[in-house]
Amino acid sequence: MNISALPVGIVPWHIQENLVDMYYAEVSGWTNPQAEASMNAAIQQQLRQLLQTQGYGDGVSELTGGFDLKSNQQHVLSLTHSVYSFAGGAHGMTVQRALTFDSRMGRAYTFTELFAPGADFIPRLNAIIQAQLEERGWFENVLGPYEGVTPDQPFYVADKTLVIYFDLYELLPYVYGIPYFPISIYSIVDLINEDGPLGWML
Repeated sequence: MNISALPVGIVPWHIQENLVDMYYAEVSGWTNPQAEASMNAAIQQQLRQLLQTQGYGDGVSELTGGFDLKSNQQHVLSLTHSVYSFAGGAHGMTVQRALTFDSRMGRAYTFTELFAPGADFIPRLNAIIQAQLEERGWFENVLGPYEGVTPDQPFYVADKTLVIYFDLYELLPYVYGIPYFPISIYSIVDLINEDGPLGWML
């Protein structure tokens, strides 16, 4: 058995203080200490930014949130943290952020790094997402012209699927929630970086 391909240990931690009730993930074990430290530092940095974005410490915003493990296998750890902020009004605001790591080295991958150098991946992904919008009957409700994905597009990896998502109001009205677009890795296998998270999942 290839021990390095086993899941890494994940421990949930709870932040509970005035106006804040939040769970977050910490990597603990089943990888080397340097990789563990690197992943936890990236998670902590992203969590701080997420809480600040949502009004942490302003004395008004009530923050609740948690994390979801999307992949924890084949050297790939992909997870999301979400925070819901309510400061009065008709409804609150949810912001979600994701990280995808090489769990052996502790390296976080950017969206662009998922794909082979020089691969023209953006037009293909845009076409897939536009087709999904049309299949769901959502395309006519897109806020403004559909501009598609960006080089720093939010994403996570779930099994053999790349999931691209957009923030609330970025693509569609609030009632649609955070829109997710699952894309089978097999449908874009000619574009992916074989020595990266998508390649390792095949």
